[in-house]
Amino acid sequence: MLFYFVRHGETEANRTEKLAGSGLDHCLNPSGHAQARALAAKIQSVWTGPKPTRLIASDMTRARETAEYLSRQLNLPLELEPAFREWNLGEWEGQPYSAFSHLILGDGEPREGEKRRDFYDRIARAWRGVHHDERPYLIVSHGAVWLALQDLLNIPRFKISNCELVKIEKGASAWSAQIVG
Repeated sequence: MLFYFVRHGETEANRTEKLAGSGLDHCLNPSGHAQARALAAKIQSVWTGPKPTRLIASDMTRARETAEYLSRQLNLPLELEPAFREWNLGEWEGQPYSAFSHLILGDGEPREGEKRRDFYDRIARAWRGVHHDERPYLIVSHGAVWLALQDLLNIPRFKISNCELVKIEKGASAWSAQIVG
């Protein structure tokens, strides 16, 4: 079993290291558009396995804009899935990442936001909804969604940058992931 994951291109919130969950629907900044174009241009050459047959993205602007570049390049229709939206960070939205990273990476709960358990349950349901056959697919989503998938699939955590392509596959007994582009 195999699928791919891409974190959306850079936004102004990413550039300024501010938290932007699902409460802030940022668009890509010029660098983010350039990243998405560059990934689309090289994506055919970096596959290390079967190519995806589906392209699923969060319906948030930054993920949708990134996925639109990939959709054109891969000649795949874009399926928007609201359940792959970023974590609603409540009162943490717009705050410096450095002040809250230990809570996000730990077991913190944002006030006036989405409970971690609810967020993880939402991501698990969304993932099970697209992961129902042997055909590979590509998800374009967000940083905390990547965090949730790692935890849900028992993949050792590692951070991915904007517009990095990750290959996730299940071996004989466990899931593994590696950056491929």
